[in-house]
Amino acid sequence: MKQTPILLILSSFWLFSSCQNEEKTAQSPSEGNALETVLLSEKPSDALSVADAFANPTPGTAVTITGEVMGRMEPFIENRAMLVLGDPTKITPCNRNHDDGCQTPWDVCCDDPEVIKISVATIQILGEDGRPLKQGLKGLGGIQELTTLTVVGEVAEGSNAENLLINASGIHVGETDPFMAQK
Repeated sequence: MKQTPILLILSSFWLFSSCQNEEKTAQSPSEGNALETVLLSEKPSDALSVADAFANPTPGTAVTITGEVMGRMEPFIENRAMLVLGDPTKITPCNRNHDDGCQTPWDVCCDDPEVIKISVATIQILGEDGRPLKQGLKGLGGIQELTTLTVVGEVAEGSNAENLLINASGIHVGETDPFMAQK
């Protein structure tokens, strides 16, 4: 009989602490709205391929690039508004290779690592504090692995001939590889 109040107190403590954790990890309304506002209904014209953008990765330069969400086993950065965009003219998802049954074709593991390195860009959406928003991009507007995106933004500080980082201000979501529709 005396254990009931103790169990009640412990379960109340657990419930209270789990609610606090949810509040800490939940996105703020401004972050959710910021992500929604970057989605573009019209596809921007004159987009460069990711590889072409590597030709002159000058920080501060306005750029429009197109590619597919690919180039890493995990192309989405968990709980951050960041993803990896690959150049399908330079790297190939494994499912587009003859008789390849790869379950994660977006990792482009069949391609040369040196080619992959200069054929992917990191796309990020920054908050007012200048840091990537604390919400993942997977699912936003239908974005998933092997989705074609056209990104409008600016080449970020830290970009060079071996690293291309784009601060996105707009993203147009295009087609997704039919392989992903089967999943």
